[in-house]
Amino acid sequence: MKNDLKDIKGLFVVDNKEATVEAIKKIKSVIIYTHGQIKQLHGHEIKDEKNITTLCTAIINNFFWLVNTLDKSKKSQLTKDLDYLYKHCLFSVIRVRDFKDYDFLPGCVQILEEITEGWDRVTFAADKASAFG
Repeated sequence: MKNDLKDIKGLFVVDNKEATVEAIKKIKSVIIYTHGQIKQLHGHEIKDEKNITTLCTAIINNFFWLVNTLDKSKKSQLTKDLDYLYKHCLFSVIRVRDFKDYDFLPGCVQILEEITEGWDRVTFAADKASAFG
């Protein structure tokens, strides 16, 4: 997956089931892809310093994209929690890029696994929701 992610805010239409499910799937795919990148980084599969920096930069861009999908104007607890978790993961990758500190990556992997599981539940609920008609 290349980093050609488009702005998905327009996909979140309250009464449009297909668009909502599609947006959720896109967010989930970015999280899963980023999770794979971080596992690669954590496994020290990449030996070349330049490649580590390149991978970290790609992961950082993914996290910025994820943070930007959050509607902070609503100030919900879920938005605050996801913002915090995405930024924690972002911090973890910056530590690897700047200081070669891999200590936070296992926690980051766990967070992304749990967020993915949560998005699976949201996808299922949106797909079954009677509010969509």
